[in-house]
Amino acid sequence: MLYGYCRISTKNQNLTRQIEALLNYGVKYENIYSDTYTGTQIQRKGLNELREILRSGDMLVVKEIDRLGRNRNQTIELIKEFIAGDIDLIVLDTPYLKDFIIKELKKNEGFMEIMANTLLALILEVAEQERKKILMRTNEGKEKARKSGVVFGRKVKLTKEIFLEKYKDVVDKKISPKEVQKIFSISKQSYYNYVKKYVG
Repeated sequence: MLYGYCRISTKNQNLTRQIEALLNYGVKYENIYSDTYTGTQIQRKGLNELREILRSGDMLVVKEIDRLGRNRNQTIELIKEFIAGDIDLIVLDTPYLKDFIIKELKKNEGFMEIMANTLLALILEVAEQERKKILMRTNEGKEKARKSGVVFGRKVKLTKEIFLEKYKDVVDKKISPKEVQKIFSISKQSYYNYVKKYVG
C-alpha cells in the first residue's frame, strides 16, 4: 500500500504544495496523513495514526526529508523504525536516499552502515540549515516589503480535487469547516467561497 505524510510547522505555512506533490506521485488522497501544528515531540496525531497503519511491504512517500521529524535525531530514529518494519521510504526531493543510504542501512554491514548513517546525518543537517536560511531570507524580505508599504495577505489557491476531498470529510462529519480552514490556512470567508465555487 502507498501512503503519504506531510507536515507544516508554522502558522504561515500550508499543506497544499506537499499534498499536490504526493498526489502527483500517485498517493491517493485518503492515504495522506498530515500534521498542521508546531510541536517539539515526535508524537503527533497524523504521524501516530500512520505508524499504526503501516505494515511490512508498504511504501511511505514524503516530499522533503525534514517533514518527518522536528530534528535530525527524531528523523533518523523514524527512518530506522521504518527500515526495521520493512517499510520503503520515498523522499521526493532526495531520490537517492532510498537507492543508496537506506539500501546500505538495510544491509547492516559495518563500514557501509556507518558511512550511510554519516551521509544521512549530513543530508538532514543541510536540509535543516537550508530551511533556516529560507526562513531568514523570507522574514527579511517581508520586513523590507512592509517598510515599502506592501500589505501581506493569505492567498491560497486550492485545486478543486484537493478541496473537495476535505469537504467530503466535512459532509461526513469527520472534521469541521474550521479544521479545513486551519489545514489550508484560509479564512472562514475563503472557505465558503470555495464551497460556493466548487460545490455550488
